[in-house]
Amino acid sequence: MSRIVGLLICLGTILAGAAFIAGIVLQWDKVAWALLVPVALVVAVVLLLGFWIGWIMAVTKIESPPEITDEKETKK
Repeated sequence: MSRIVGLLICLGTILAGAAFIAGIVLQWDKVAWALLVPVALVVAVVLLLGFWIGWIMAVTKIESPPEITDEKETKK
């Protein structure tokens, strides 16, 4: 389940980045570069962190906990 959530987080960050870039391209003539550059850097860092978290969730192998045995049975 966590792998699916991780992949969904990765997909969401990619889509958010694409929407951000599309917004810049569509408003190219109205872009205030003094605000765009720092905001774009912050958005990129946040999206990269989100993608990294999703990637870690997607590729981490979850190990099942060890079986609990009754001590009385093992002493016989």
